Amino acid sequence: MIYQQNIQRTLNTLRLLLALCVNILMMVLVVYGIGTACLQGYHFCYEIFGSVVIEDAPGTEQTFLVTEADTMWDVAGRLEQENLIVNRYSFFIRTKLMDPETVSLYPGEYVLNTSMTYEEIINQLTASG
Repeated sequence: MIYQQNIQRTLNTLRLLLALCVNILMMVLVVYGIGTACLQGYHFCYEIFGSVVIEDAPGTEQTFLVTEADTMWDVAGRLEQENLIVNRYSFFIRTKLMDPETVSLYPGEYVLNTSMTYEEIINQLTASG
């Protein structure tokens, strides 16, 4: 009888330790997840408001064509495909946060550089350029 009580206490202690370990592991994972999400959010916001470029000056010049039918979303996608911007989503959001009257696309052929910031690219492609 005493032997079974000792086994039962030992099992209860092991269950408690296992539950404690699982809780600690879950808390570590939650903290890690929150930290990772915050870091990703910071980097994304920095892409929107900061001065990000593909490569340092002097960079590489590329010809970029904007047609009448292009929307800013289309242009952002092509700019990313041609390695002229870091992220199409942050570029597009940057244009949406600007005054709509100053970000009207003008069709034409532009010479852009991989060392240009979002602001410099937007200024070249729009009425404010």
